Amino acid sequence: MNPDALIITGAYIAEIAERELAQAFGIAFVLSVRSSKPDVMIRVGTRSDGRPAWAPVDIKSHNPITESKSNSLFVSDISNIDPSQGDTREDRIIDNDLHQLAHCTRHFQAIGIDCDGLWAGIIGRDLDHCVWQRMSDVVVGRGKTQKSFLEKYDQQFAEAVKVVELSIVENADLTKKSGVIPINSNGKMGCTACKYKSTCLSEMEAFDNGNGHVTLLARVTPLSASEKFPGIESIKELEEATPQNPAMVVAQVRARVWRTGAPEVLDPSKPYLIPEADIEIDIDLENSMEVLRELEIDEPIGVDRLYLYGFGIHDRTKDKDWHTAAIDTYFDYTNTDAGELEVLTKMWNRLQAEVQKAEGSGKSIKIYHYSFHEIIWWDKFAKRYKEKAGVPSQDEIDRFISTYFVDLRPYAEKWSFPLKSYSIKDLAPFAGFEWSVDMAGGANSLFKYKLAIDPKANPTDREEAIAWLDSYNRDDVRATFAVRNYIRSLG
Repeated sequence: MNPDALIITGAYIAEIAERELAQAFGIAFVLSVRSSKPDVMIRVGTRSDGRPAWAPVDIKSHNPITESKSNSLFVSDISNIDPSQGDTREDRIIDNDLHQLAHCTRHFQAIGIDCDGLWAGIIGRDLDHCVWQRMSDVVVGRGKTQKSFLEKYDQQFAEAVKVVELSIVENADLTKKSGVIPINSNGKMGCTACKYKSTCLSEMEAFDNGNGHVTLLARVTPLSASEKFPGIESIKELEEATPQNPAMVVAQVRARVWRTGAPEVLDPSKPYLIPEADIEIDIDLENSMEVLRELEIDEPIGVDRLYLYGFGIHDRTKDKDWHTAAIDTYFDYTNTDAGELEVLTKMWNRLQAEVQKAEGSGKSIKIYHYSFHEIIWWDKFAKRYKEKAGVPSQDEIDRFISTYFVDLRPYAEKWSFPLKSYSIKDLAPFAGFEWSVDMAGGANSLFKYKLAIDPKANPTDREEAIAWLDSYNRDDVRATFAVRNYIRSLG
């Protein structure tokens, strides 16, 4: 590292860089548990020990600021990027960006190049200004639930380290079941759980001068590409080639959509319109291994417990706008069979009652979900608790599902979108929907659930985790509404 440099771009700090920094500073080398790659490093003076002080800065294409009366950030002109020269305002950087900056900040501290006040920043989409935050001062939450953002990051990082450690144990000995996904996974898990996934994606996107590799396209795997259009690796090549078979024709539609960004029906000759009803109910469940659903894996590792079921009821005879739907949840955090049974029973009885009410008033009704995941849990309900009073038989569940349920994923798959997958976590944002909770996703829900069921946890932290899970699930329900509404708008 040049001690006289003021700005460093494209820095990647890991073992080699840490070793060289230690040598340059004349200190003992101790390998940290982190690596970081800030888009930009800004020199912000010199530390008391004489080392250069640096602040991590990321470049984002979105608006990085959210309203906050409890925090102050500083906005400096890009021509004078010194954080101390910025204009002050009562806001803060959004959570996802803060998490990246917190990671870099803790790494800078570990290797001794951090600055006083722990400055970190975001250069936004206008590229004219840098938004600065003192990471040591940032707080989240209100009142009794307020805590330091760095403290929040430290807690989550510690949990992540535990997961990695347990994963390494299982990788070394498959007989030692850790209850988490192995880092170096193989078989069905493949790319979805690989720690090098983000690096591979960057390389694939940059392939052929930015045209991208064909395996970026949804449903195009290395095997299918080699079988259906051998020798073609670039998305541009695929789009321009003469089609040799039906699979190649479909892949060319995907290639065109990737370039244009405009969704297209893959086969207009087949029905692709989603069934409509007067009453439309959307459902979404949360289970303790929710992270597996995000990875599109329906094979639990360890004990998998259903603990939350959300639903939204939309009467389209009163208002066509899905935003008017009433969203509610059933939940239990005892982590017991009895609790799971109670949630499933309440949900089953509610759906039965809504069907009777709708049909009793002469209205049609459908129940929507995204992916086969929901059906699997209703099958578990019938099998796991078949001896319990009030539990429907497998035949009853099958008849009810075949009559009223609509899986939205097969309808989504009739279309080609400029996306890498058909995961609702990819498709809903493309449809204009965003989750309101910070770090929405299966991995975070797993940590929140563990906190929610921990009787030794701080009551305030436990309540905060339960509130997060409830809000997350309600947004999952809204996401199915948003996706269905978007696909209908295309047709």
